[in-house]
Amino acid sequence: MPAGGDAGTLGDSILTRARPLLAARLAGALVAVAVPMVLARVLVPASYGTFKQAFLVSQTLALVLPMGLTQSLYYFVPREPSARDHFVAVTLWSHAALGAFAAALLLAGAPLVHAQFKNPELDATLPWVAAFTGLQLAGAPLDIAWNAAGRVGAAALVRVGTEVARAAAIVVAALAGGTVEAVFAGIAAAMAARLAWTWAALARGHGLRATADALRRQVAYALPFGLAFLLLVPQQQFHQYAVGAAVTSAAFAVYSVGTFQLPFVDILYTPVSELLQIGIAESDGAGRPPRAALPLFHEAVGQLAFAFVPLTGLAVVVAPPLIELLFSPRYLGAVPIFRVAVLLTLMAALPLDGVMRARAQNRYMLALSALKLGITVPLVLGGLRTFGPLGALVGWLTAEAATRALMLARAARLLGTSMRRVLPMAVLGRQVAATAFAMPVSWLALHALDAPGIVRLALGGSAFAAAYLGLSAWRGWLPAAWVSLFRARTPRAAAAPSEP
Repeated sequence: MPAGGDAGTLGDSILTRARPLLAARLAGALVAVAVPMVLARVLVPASYGTFKQAFLVSQTLALVLPMGLTQSLYYFVPREPSARDHFVAVTLWSHAALGAFAAALLLAGAPLVHAQFKNPELDATLPWVAAFTGLQLAGAPLDIAWNAAGRVGAAALVRVGTEVARAAAIVVAALAGGTVEAVFAGIAAAMAARLAWTWAALARGHGLRATADALRRQVAYALPFGLAFLLLVPQQQFHQYAVGAAVTSAAFAVYSVGTFQLPFVDILYTPVSELLQIGIAESDGAGRPPRAALPLFHEAVGQLAFAFVPLTGLAVVVAPPLIELLFSPRYLGAVPIFRVAVLLTLMAALPLDGVMRARAQNRYMLALSALKLGITVPLVLGGLRTFGPLGALVGWLTAEAATRALMLARAARLLGTSMRRVLPMAVLGRQVAATAFAMPVSWLALHALDAPGIVRLALGGSAFAAAYLGLSAWRGWLPAAWVSLFRARTPRAAAAPSEP
């Protein structure tokens, strides 16, 4: 395949195939926005800090313990559909065992949790944290199993159903109980429902027969990625653990608000990254040369950057009214941290993990994770000692940027090109220019009126969108795939490559 000949078709295919997942994640994100708005107002800062500490511990286990088994379905199912049921059954049984192990580990590790955070409220609610962590792990495989098998619409329904149920449970429990313990009980109830749905659906659709060969192959593929996650997840969360141990739970609440990741990033990144991985696997399975996947990667980067570059610029401008709207005025002290943390959104424009997984770069990811952790620890601790929580965040972001540069160099080699050509630089330059044009327009609109925060936020956001999209449309910079995403399907779109 020529390096540039099918770029548009492949790119359109990614967004077209991701449409159900994008819609589901958008719905889930809109619902999830209600969670911080309610919790930050119902719970006092110390209790909100407890909630964030508990969620930090829970998500560490939820991300580390699967050891890459769930994600391995994206590698095996498109390549060997005849053995799909065995791979799914292995994942289902493995996650049941991992969920029970996670719950037991949290209960047994209560003294370590106390030593880290020294928070009596967290100690008292740890059994609930163990419960919802175990249930979450045990019920995790459903949407990934369906997505890997090409059931994108069904996977989207699972995703939105889970997000709606979890958000609703948190909000109802917070309003009814008014305590962090009630919130944890609500999350546990939502995760129990997800677990029941997972087992009923996958057992009916794929059976429960797990073979030793499927287990051996999945473990062999996933283990290096799992070992990498044992290093990668602590690295990603190290700045939060470091700050959480150095400040009070109320101060940690402010830091958590500042490092809050906009839920809309995941709407686009995860579906595009997953479908990029599947697309590369399909290309490789068809016997095409490595460079054949380069146009697909270019289109994925272009579509992600079209959203994430302006989103970063907008977030920097409207940070004060946005924080006030989501978390209440008591958390306005988090604005400087938020303006730095949102730079991570720029890095999300590069779906490098999809390339690494699709090309089975297990050992490389393990070595890179060790390197990343090795440079993160001194940068975070040094920044924390010198500049406080903001310094810890800057140290972490520096380590992220350095190691992602190394991943980009590796991706260039895997895609048969050079560092100069691995990214669509002309496209990225246009998006940066449009964002730079829109930011001052947004700032002027934000400060034009002495109005309530929500009005100023609406004015600033509308002015930014008008400037960014207006310039992009005038210069012909609007990506065709984004334009078609919001239109009804055309005969050409309907003729796009079918789902696997």
